[in-house]
Amino acid sequence: MRRLGGLASLVLLGALAACGGASQPAAPEPRLGGPSPTPSRPPAESMDDLEQPVAQRLASRLEDDGLTLEYVECPPWSGKVPTVLECKGYVDGVVGEVVVELSHRERGRVEFDARLEAGVLAMTRLVERLEREGYRDVDCGPTRAYPARVGMRIRCRAHKGDEAAHVVATVVDRHGAVRIQDY
Repeated sequence: MRRLGGLASLVLLGALAACGGASQPAAPEPRLGGPSPTPSRPPAESMDDLEQPVAQRLASRLEDDGLTLEYVECPPWSGKVPTVLECKGYVDGVVGEVVVELSHRERGRVEFDARLEAGVLAMTRLVERLEREGYRDVDCGPTRAYPARVGMRIRCRAHKGDEAAHVVATVVDRHGAVRIQDY
């Protein structure tokens, strides 16, 4: 019986070899996106009288990047102007640096400008860059933001011309600049 089982195995292997051999399993598709970010939770207390308007103005600007600002946390403000505050912005679970510039306005009013300075990589910006460089149907996974950590790699799937491509974007600075390579 054993001999027959071994002989049957040889016949089966021979038949497979004649048909082009056993099919090899396809290489697994690379996981899209980057390493799963550890979500950062904003503080439980309400934002103060400075943080609230800063968050409102900055949130509308970040919407264009497909990002959601959850919270702004600033150090205590002395009330003096002009001054610059370095705050934290909680954006889609990632903490970034928010710079708030406070200045004088007529009749003693205070004006401010706020911008997300560093620490957050917006995936919509990466997709837009890839599209400008000739890629289409770009998919970098479902995560909307990553911490902009130097050396971190984000994998995307796309097409360039008629060819499918996998793209690796490597973060090169804390402002979210990336180097693009495809294979």
